[in-house]
Amino acid sequence: MMKALKSKLAIGVIATGLVAGMGTAFAATDAGGQLQSWYSSASAITKGLIAGDVASYVAANKEKMVTDYKNINTTAVNDVKTAGTAETTRVQGSINGQLNTYTTAIDSKNTSIKGSMPGEYDNVVDTANFWNNLAVIGLGEVGKADIKKDVNDQGKTSINNLTTAVGTTQTQAATALTTKIEATKIELNTLLAAERTAASQEIKDNLAAKITAKLAELQALADSLEEANKKGINEKGVSLEAAGKTALENIVINGLK
Repeated sequence: MMKALKSKLAIGVIATGLVAGMGTAFAATDAGGQLQSWYSSASAITKGLIAGDVASYVAANKEKMVTDYKNINTTAVNDVKTAGTAETTRVQGSINGQLNTYTTAIDSKNTSIKGSMPGEYDNVVDTANFWNNLAVIGLGEVGKADIKKDVNDQGKTSINNLTTAVGTTQTQAATALTTKIEATKIELNTLLAAERTAASQEIKDNLAAKITAKLAELQALADSLEEANKKGINEKGVSLEAAGKTALENIVINGLK
């Protein structure tokens, strides 16, 4: 409505100007110049009116635009801040998870090492004793040869002393070796007995668990079938009852007509 009114006013201004201008058109030779001069004045007025018409609209929309872009800016900043916080949490969680993985691996290996350490050093001791015993026997033989060579002239007494010493050494070595063998057998038999007990219990536990689970499964099946069959029996009973009563009723009706 306002736009139409402005259009009508503008047409009226143009028409009036043309009529007024025509009074001087006969005296002026530059009608086009006169029209241009009039148009420039009229257009300037119209432009001023337009500027006044839209001034408040432009100001309001500029203000709204500032508010809108500030909202856009705030939203974007908050989104970036949220994304940063989320990524920080994710990365920290990932790093801490890796830390836990490494810590668990270290603890596990530490436990394994401590568990195998006694056996490891028992082997070291056994190996050292074995070679030391062999070395003692070997040295005894070397000593025997040296004694026979160097002190043979001392006669039978020296030879008897040497034989006695070596015999004692051999007896001690044999006793030590026998003791070691028996101790090792006892240790291994003890470990084997423990493994036997543990393995037997694991087998028993597994079997018991499997039987319990299977019995539960079978019980559930039996319960389900029992329920279904009871329901079928009840439904059949109700049907037969109704049919029987109906038959009796029909006999009464037909027999007493």
